Amino acid sequence: MKKVTAWEVAMGIALVFLGWTGVHSGKIYNWGVSVPYPRIFGWALIMLGIGMPVAAYILRSRQGKSK
Repeated sequence: MKKVTAWEVAMGIALVFLGWTGVHSGKIYNWGVSVPYPRIFGWALIMLGIGMPVAAYILRSRQGKSK
């Protein structure tokens, strides 16, 4: 976990949680306005939440090899 910061992991968990609430309930609100296609948007948030720490790890591991 040295290459992935705690902030990136926390943001990933938050995005996965927000995405799952949209997938589960079928409703996501942004500033009081309903988001169109909440289940698709929820899955996109889940993928982003999983992909962000993974991408940070991959990019930082490649950066260390070039030195």
